[in-house]
Amino acid sequence: MFSELWLSQKYLRAGKKEKIISITALISVIGIAIGVMVLIVVISVMSGFDRFLEDKMVGTNAHLSLEFFDGAPDYPEVIGKLKKLPYVEGASPFIDGQALVKSGKSIFGIQVRGIDPETQKETSSLDDYLKAGSYDLSEKDAALGSELALRLGIGLGGTISLISPVNLARTDFKVKGIFNSGMYLYDSGVVLLGLQGAQDFYKMPSTIGGIAVRVKDIYKVEKVKESLYRDLKGIGPYQVRTWVDANRNFLEALKLEKVVMFIVVTMTTVVAAFGIVSTLIMSVMSRIKDIGILRAVGAKTKSILQIFIFQGMAIGVTGILLGFGAGVGLALSLDKVVDIISRIIGRSLIPKDIYYFDRIPVNINIGDIGLILISALLITLAASIYPAYYASRIIPSEAVRHE
Repeated sequence: MFSELWLSQKYLRAGKKEKIISITALISVIGIAIGVMVLIVVISVMSGFDRFLEDKMVGTNAHLSLEFFDGAPDYPEVIGKLKKLPYVEGASPFIDGQALVKSGKSIFGIQVRGIDPETQKETSSLDDYLKAGSYDLSEKDAALGSELALRLGIGLGGTISLISPVNLARTDFKVKGIFNSGMYLYDSGVVLLGLQGAQDFYKMPSTIGGIAVRVKDIYKVEKVKESLYRDLKGIGPYQVRTWVDANRNFLEALKLEKVVMFIVVTMTTVVAAFGIVSTLIMSVMSRIKDIGILRAVGAKTKSILQIFIFQGMAIGVTGILLGFGAGVGLALSLDKVVDIISRIIGRSLIPKDIYYFDRIPVNINIGDIGLILISALLITLAASIYPAYYASRIIPSEAVRHE
């Protein structure tokens, strides 16, 4: 094993007539390093965006929701039972529904959500998104998303007219607060009412549509969902929906996009691996006499195979380590790179008024990095097999005669 490893590294060092082999090896190392670096940066940024969007999803809505088919008039008792469960951190009643907004001569649909201003703090991050006013909503008060307020041309103290789908009656609400969650669909299509105001609007006094629940770990909501069905019995017909259930299509699209990007960017590493193939083939062709002598003195086919596989893996591992260091370093300093580019071109690459953030979200996930490194190693190994196999099949007599 050690003799094969020593010979593989010796063959990588250029002699006077073999500098081209070392040059192609260096090019292969650079190619592998660039492929790994780009892959780490791209996947880290995509993971960062995924985490950013997940934070917004669970910030505007609860981790889980108990939705009652016939309402829950005895909801204080249900909330009391929920708060006694060890995996529940908070619970808050809500009412979800639809309504029509009348603005001048135009009418369009929006989502109405009735909340308890006090207990909603336990289950959402709405307080963090408040830009003006407050959530202290009385029966005739409402809070709007910033995009909806802009569309309607109203601000704090203005009036929004909602038409109930129950009886088509028009009700005017005073705008008490304006929020900006950073999610356009939420900010442009949601109106928040106080719980009492929503009950009056939908003609459902003393009852609610559901209970929002906050848990300790948002990535274990499926297990909590099963536990809730087991632990909550006799409270009427209901269903439990997690934040994953509510955003399943969107999350699946993000996952598919990440897989596709991984495959596409991995192709750069595959292309770089062809450099390893050419380097090893040139190394084999220049060492035919040496291979013949080794075979003549008793070297086994396995030993010849190992020499050139080690040589290819040395090139690949060097490139992978360089790409790993460069990729992690670039991902961690991506904001500085963006700032430099922004100063050079004279404008921001990430307009805050469009993306609602001024820094690129980056999440370096150990699992993703491990998958990238393992994939690069496998690609390197695959690139080394054919040249090594070709070298191991050389017949000693033919090798000497060739020279």
